[in-house]
Amino acid sequence: MPHSNKKRAPGKILFRTLAGVVLFLLLAGVAAAWYAAPVNKLDMSYDQVDLEPKLLQMAKDRSPVLTLTEDELNNLCKKGLNDYLSEHPSSLVRITGARFRQSGDRLTADINGQAGPVPFGAEVGMIMEVSPDSGGTIRLRHDYTSIRNRKVPKGILSIPPISVRLRDHMPFMVEVHKIELLESGVRVSFAVDWGDLLRLLMKLK
Repeated sequence: MPHSNKKRAPGKILFRTLAGVVLFLLLAGVAAAWYAAPVNKLDMSYDQVDLEPKLLQMAKDRSPVLTLTEDELNNLCKKGLNDYLSEHPSSLVRITGARFRQSGDRLTADINGQAGPVPFGAEVGMIMEVSPDSGGTIRLRHDYTSIRNRKVPKGILSIPPISVRLRDHMPFMVEVHKIELLESGVRVSFAVDWGDLLRLLMKLK
């Protein structure tokens, strides 16, 4: 009997070692899931941005400039992100919520999502670039990703470039001349025929 016990001892040690490793990995996984868990309650809903009222007022005032607020910019960017995700679905990572905050040409996106069954929250820094081409375009380019203020290595979690087209939110007759990024919001200047614009907008009412 003693001889038999000695033979089983290495097996018991190996089992305990494996059990310890599995337990450690489980605890590490739980800790990682807790660490990356979302902090804010966010969703992907957004309000449609209708520029016609601002364009009508602009035509009445004969002032070829309108300003998009930071809240309107947030809705435009959420729509752009929704459009991109619907065209490029992923089976690995799913974005479930977003909120955009502006500081000049920098845009910070608070993101909630799921990597498989594990929910996570992250902050994604983006650089905004604007162009009057194609009826006015705002492009968002990924800069960094962080979780609880710790930056994630590039390539692990990033958002691809997103384009927001202002043309989708205003009549084709309006031509964007210049776009300027403010500290909060965006200023858009137009080259317009006031008579034609006013007649068009009045017809749309």
